[in-house]
Amino acid sequence: MVCILLWRLLFGIANIFVGFSEGMAKYGFLALSSAIVAFGGLYLRSRFTINPDKIYRIAMTRLNTNAGILEVMGAPLSGTDLRAYVMSGGGITLKNFKLGLKGKRCFLLFPIQGSERKGLVSVEVKKKKGQYDMKLLAVDIPMATGPDQRIFLIGDGEEYRVGGGLINELRDPVVKAMAATKEFEDRDEREDEEDAERELQEAERKRREETEKLEKGSS
Repeated sequence: MVCILLWRLLFGIANIFVGFSEGMAKYGFLALSSAIVAFGGLYLRSRFTINPDKIYRIAMTRLNTNAGILEVMGAPLSGTDLRAYVMSGGGITLKNFKLGLKGKRCFLLFPIQGSERKGLVSVEVKKKKGQYDMKLLAVDIPMATGPDQRIFLIGDGEEYRVGGGLINELRDPVVKAMAATKEFEDRDEREDEEDAERELQEAERKRREETEKLEKGSS
């Protein structure tokens, strides 16, 4: 029964296309060709490009499932919109008369917040054959006493020296942005208080004007 129903459905669709005019059929197949090309482009893009947001989600999943990190920082761990990343590699190569694609790398840094401590996450990822290969996943945790603690989930200190210490170069603007966050929050609070005060004064002024109009009208 399923076979018969499917056959009748396909037969009906075929009759519809046969009944179309030549122009409609031409534009219909043009739209179909465009859709195939678009989906093909999206597939190639997803296979050969690196998505920093996806790397961020992968890193957060691994951090939130690591007992050692959770014990030190406190669960749960949450990230922010503050992120810094840089891409390297990619492109077409010609080696021994054979075309190939260079591997792409992404270096990503972002702060995280646990229930007990804050930290700065460093990630290095290489895309190989369409898959994300994480080379480095580490967290720098400021300690109240003593030097900062660096915990490696993947990789070691050698990765911090890749590209002439590229990750260390990325750290400076992120650390400055983290330090400025409190200043921005305090400034936002002051501006909100000033806006509320202005709105209160404006409402009071309008109330006085309405009262004066009523008094003049009654007199």
